Amino acid sequence: MLNLIGCILVITGCVGFTAGICADGTRRLFLLKQMRILYENMKYYIAYQKAAVPEALWKLSENNEGPFKRAFEVIFTEVYEEGKNFPLAWQRYIGEVLENQPLTQKEKRFLLDFPSCLGLMEEDAQAQALDGLLREINLHIEELEKERKGKNKMIMSFGVGAGVLISILLL
Repeated sequence: MLNLIGCILVITGCVGFTAGICADGTRRLFLLKQMRILYENMKYYIAYQKAAVPEALWKLSENNEGPFKRAFEVIFTEVYEEGKNFPLAWQRYIGEVLENQPLTQKEKRFLLDFPSCLGLMEEDAQAQALDGLLREINLHIEELEKERKGKNKMIMSFGVGAGVLISILLL
């Protein structure tokens, strides 16, 4: 009886482990979609409301409940009120937010490289630069969504299979 309970626990543990891996993939996709929304809103604030980038970040922090809210507030305070360098503040605080997220380095670069695409251009050129970032993120999101269903099924199948195999070996 104890062997059977042990086998069930091993299988459950393997399935739980693989479910965690699948959840990381879902979290990655969620964060990328949030980045897309942030860039779309920032483009709106810059192009149509003629807001400077720090002001756009302040407006985003008011409307955002995600992990970036606090970072946007701090960046706005440092850049707009204290006069610090925007790219350095962006790299520091956004880097801290992205540190514990399940994103790949390429996906983190979508957000970390944002200041370098703006330069000292006028608002229309900045909005067009954001269009380029939006295109890249959209392509990446589409790619992940296509892969996700098949990958999740495969990962879960490996988890169940590994659990059954380990159970058989332990019996």
